Amino acid sequence: MPTEKFFNLPKDKQDNILTCAFNEFSENDFDKASIFSIAQKSGFSRSSFYCYFKDKNDIYKYLVYNFLKPKLNELKNSQDKPLNFLPKSMFEYLISFYGKTEQNFVQHLLKNMNPENIHYISYELQSSPLLVNCNKINLKTQYDLYIVSTIFLCNMAIAILNFFDGTYTKKEAEDYFDRVLQMLSNSIKGENL
Repeated sequence: MPTEKFFNLPKDKQDNILTCAFNEFSENDFDKASIFSIAQKSGFSRSSFYCYFKDKNDIYKYLVYNFLKPKLNELKNSQDKPLNFLPKSMFEYLISFYGKTEQNFVQHLLKNMNPENIHYISYELQSSPLLVNCNKINLKTQYDLYIVSTIFLCNMAIAILNFFDGTYTKKEAEDYFDRVLQMLSNSIKGENL
Protein backbone atom coordinates (compact mmCIF):
# COMPACT_ATOMS: atom_id res chain seq x y z
CA MET A 1 0.00 0.00 0.00
CA PRO A 2 1.16 3.58 -0.50
CA THR A 3 3.36 5.32 2.01
CA GLU A 4 2.23 8.28 4.06
CA LYS A 5 4.18 10.53 1.67
CA PHE A 6 1.88 9.45 -1.16
CA PHE A 7 -1.19 10.47 0.80
CA ASN A 8 0.46 13.82 1.57
CA LEU A 9 0.71 14.60 -2.16
CA PRO A 10 -1.98 16.84 -3.64
CA LYS A 11 -4.93 14.76 -4.91
CA ASP A 12 -4.21 15.59 -8.57
CA LYS A 13 -0.65 14.23 -8.24
CA GLN A 14 -1.91 11.07 -6.54
CA ASP A 15 -4.46 10.60 -9.32
CA ASN A 16 -1.81 11.21 -11.97
CA ILE A 17 0.50 8.53 -10.55
CA LEU A 18 -2.39 6.05 -10.28
CA THR A 19 -3.62 6.82 -13.80
CA CYS A 20 -0.13 6.34 -15.24
CA ALA A 21 0.25 3.07 -13.31
CA PHE A 22 -3.22 1.90 -14.40
CA ASN A 23 -2.28 2.58 -18.02
CA GLU A 24 1.06 0.80 -17.65
CA PHE A 25 -0.57 -2.31 -16.16
CA SER A 26 -3.31 -2.15 -18.81
CA GLU A 27 -0.73 -2.18 -21.60
CA ASN A 28 1.67 -4.74 -20.11
CA ASP A 29 1.69 -7.94 -18.13
CA PHE A 30 2.94 -7.46 -14.59
CA ASP A 31 6.45 -8.71 -15.41
CA LYS A 32 6.83 -6.30 -18.31
CA ALA A 33 5.28 -3.27 -16.56
CA SER A 34 7.94 -0.69 -15.74
CA ILE A 35 8.34 1.45 -12.63
CA PHE A 36 10.56 3.73 -14.71
CA SER A 37 7.77 4.22 -17.25
CA ILE A 38 5.18 4.92 -14.54
CA ALA A 39 7.49 7.43 -12.85
CA GLN A 40 8.48 9.11 -16.09
CA LYS A 41 4.90 9.46 -17.38
CA SER A 42 3.72 10.82 -14.04
CA GLY A 43 6.53 13.41 -13.93
CA PHE A 44 8.56 11.87 -11.11
CA SER A 45 11.97 10.30 -10.99
CA ARG A 46 12.23 6.59 -10.37
CA SER A 47 13.73 7.25 -6.94
CA SER A 48 10.79 9.55 -6.08
CA PHE A 49 8.42 6.72 -6.96
CA TYR A 50 9.96 4.62 -4.20
CA CYS A 51 9.10 7.35 -1.71
CA TYR A 52 5.43 6.63 -2.46
CA PHE A 53 5.38 2.88 -3.05
CA LYS A 54 7.66 0.12 -1.82
CA ASP A 55 7.86 -1.62 -5.21
CA LYS A 56 5.91 -2.55 -8.33
CA ASN A 57 3.86 -5.13 -6.48
CA ASP A 58 2.87 -2.51 -3.92
CA ILE A 59 1.34 -0.11 -6.47
CA TYR A 60 -0.21 -3.02 -8.37
CA LYS A 61 -2.01 -4.29 -5.26
CA TYR A 62 -3.21 -0.76 -4.53
CA LEU A 63 -4.58 -0.42 -8.08
CA VAL A 64 -6.30 -3.81 -7.87
CA TYR A 65 -7.78 -2.92 -4.50
CA ASN A 66 -9.10 0.41 -5.79
CA PHE A 67 -10.42 -1.22 -8.94
CA LEU A 68 -12.30 -3.90 -6.99
CA LYS A 69 -13.24 -1.67 -4.04
CA PRO A 70 -16.67 -0.56 -5.32
CA LYS A 71 -17.74 -4.17 -5.84
CA LEU A 72 -16.14 -5.37 -2.60
CA ASN A 73 -17.94 -2.64 -0.65
CA GLU A 74 -21.21 -3.63 -2.27
CA LEU A 75 -20.59 -7.27 -1.40
CA LYS A 76 -19.75 -6.43 2.21
CA ASN A 77 -23.28 -5.11 2.57
CA SER A 78 -24.95 -8.18 1.10
CA GLN A 79 -25.24 -10.62 3.97
CA ASP A 80 -28.86 -11.61 3.28
CA LYS A 81 -28.15 -12.66 -0.33
CA PRO A 82 -27.74 -16.27 -1.45
CA LEU A 83 -24.21 -17.62 -1.22
CA ASN A 84 -23.76 -17.67 -5.01
CA PHE A 85 -24.23 -13.88 -5.05
CA LEU A 86 -20.57 -13.27 -4.20
CA PRO A 87 -18.86 -15.24 -7.00
CA LYS A 88 -21.54 -14.37 -9.55
CA SER A 89 -21.32 -10.68 -8.67
CA MET A 90 -17.53 -10.64 -9.07
CA PHE A 91 -17.86 -12.48 -12.38
CA GLU A 92 -20.51 -10.06 -13.66
CA TYR A 93 -18.51 -7.05 -12.47
CA LEU A 94 -15.33 -8.08 -14.26
CA ILE A 95 -16.98 -9.32 -17.44
CA SER A 96 -18.91 -6.03 -17.67
CA PHE A 97 -15.70 -4.27 -18.73
CA TYR A 98 -15.72 -6.04 -22.08
CA GLY A 99 -15.35 -3.46 -24.85
CA LYS A 100 -14.53 -0.68 -22.37
CA THR A 101 -11.21 1.02 -21.72
CA GLU A 102 -10.80 -1.01 -18.51
CA GLN A 103 -10.95 -4.32 -20.41
CA ASN A 104 -7.16 -4.41 -20.87
CA PHE A 105 -6.59 -3.88 -17.15
CA VAL A 106 -9.02 -6.69 -16.32
CA GLN A 107 -7.34 -8.98 -18.85
CA HIS A 108 -3.91 -8.33 -17.38
CA LEU A 109 -5.29 -8.64 -13.84
CA LEU A 110 -6.69 -12.07 -14.64
CA LYS A 111 -3.59 -13.18 -16.57
CA ASN A 112 -1.42 -12.08 -13.65
CA MET A 113 -3.21 -14.32 -11.18
CA ASN A 114 -0.44 -15.81 -9.10
CA PRO A 115 -0.55 -17.22 -5.58
CA GLU A 116 0.19 -13.86 -3.96
CA ASN A 117 -2.48 -11.98 -5.94
CA ILE A 118 -5.01 -14.77 -5.48
CA HIS A 119 -4.30 -14.73 -1.76
CA TYR A 120 -4.74 -10.95 -1.62
CA ILE A 121 -8.05 -10.95 -3.55
CA SER A 122 -9.27 -14.03 -1.70
CA TYR A 123 -8.53 -12.31 1.61
CA GLU A 124 -10.60 -9.29 0.54
CA LEU A 125 -13.48 -11.54 -0.53
CA GLN A 126 -13.38 -13.47 2.73
CA SER A 127 -14.26 -10.32 4.63
CA SER A 128 -17.66 -10.37 2.95
CA PRO A 129 -20.45 -11.18 5.42
CA LEU A 130 -21.45 -13.91 2.98
CA LEU A 131 -18.26 -15.82 3.72
CA VAL A 132 -17.32 -14.79 7.25
CA ASN A 133 -19.33 -17.58 8.82
CA CYS A 134 -17.58 -20.72 7.55
CA ASN A 135 -20.09 -22.95 9.35
CA LYS A 136 -22.86 -21.66 7.08
CA ILE A 137 -21.22 -23.41 4.14
CA ASN A 138 -19.76 -26.39 6.02
CA LEU A 139 -16.16 -25.27 5.79
CA LYS A 140 -14.05 -26.16 8.78
CA THR A 141 -11.30 -23.55 8.59
CA GLN A 142 -10.30 -20.28 6.98
CA TYR A 143 -7.91 -22.35 4.88
CA ASP A 144 -10.87 -24.30 3.45
CA LEU A 145 -12.46 -20.97 2.60
CA TYR A 146 -9.23 -19.84 0.94
CA ILE A 147 -9.21 -23.00 -1.19
CA VAL A 148 -12.82 -22.45 -2.31
CA SER A 149 -12.08 -18.78 -3.06
CA THR A 150 -8.99 -19.75 -5.06
CA ILE A 151 -10.91 -22.29 -7.13
CA PHE A 152 -13.61 -19.82 -8.00
CA LEU A 153 -11.12 -16.99 -8.74
CA CYS A 154 -9.02 -19.15 -11.06
CA ASN A 155 -12.03 -20.49 -12.91
CA MET A 156 -13.57 -17.04 -13.12
CA ALA A 157 -10.33 -15.89 -14.77
CA ILE A 158 -10.47 -18.77 -17.27
CA ALA A 159 -14.08 -18.01 -18.21
CA ILE A 160 -13.62 -14.25 -18.59
CA LEU A 161 -10.31 -14.47 -20.46
CA ASN A 162 -11.83 -16.99 -22.89
CA PHE A 163 -14.75 -14.61 -23.47
CA PHE A 164 -12.48 -11.58 -23.94
CA ASP A 165 -10.31 -13.38 -26.52
CA GLY A 166 -13.31 -14.77 -28.43
CA THR A 167 -12.86 -18.44 -27.48
CA TYR A 168 -16.18 -18.39 -25.56
CA THR A 169 -19.32 -16.43 -26.15
CA LYS A 170 -20.57 -14.57 -23.10
CA LYS A 171 -23.18 -17.31 -22.58
CA GLU A 172 -20.51 -20.03 -22.76
CA ALA A 173 -18.37 -18.15 -20.21
CA GLU A 174 -21.39 -17.81 -17.89
CA ASP A 175 -22.28 -21.49 -18.32
CA TYR A 176 -18.70 -22.57 -17.62
CA PHE A 177 -18.57 -20.50 -14.45
CA ASP A 178 -22.02 -21.71 -13.34
CA ARG A 179 -20.83 -25.33 -13.74
CA VAL A 180 -17.77 -24.57 -11.59
CA LEU A 181 -19.97 -23.03 -8.90
CA GLN A 182 -22.27 -26.05 -9.00
CA MET A 183 -19.33 -28.44 -8.62
CA LEU A 184 -18.04 -26.40 -5.68
CA SER A 185 -21.50 -26.47 -4.16
CA ASN A 186 -21.72 -30.23 -4.52
CA SER A 187 -18.29 -30.76 -2.99
CA ILE A 188 -18.98 -28.48 -0.03
CA LYS A 189 -22.23 -30.40 0.67
CA GLY A 190 -23.76 -27.42 2.33
CA GLU A 191 -25.87 -24.58 1.07
CA ASN A 192 -25.90 -24.54 -2.72
CA LEU A 193 -23.66 -21.95 -4.25
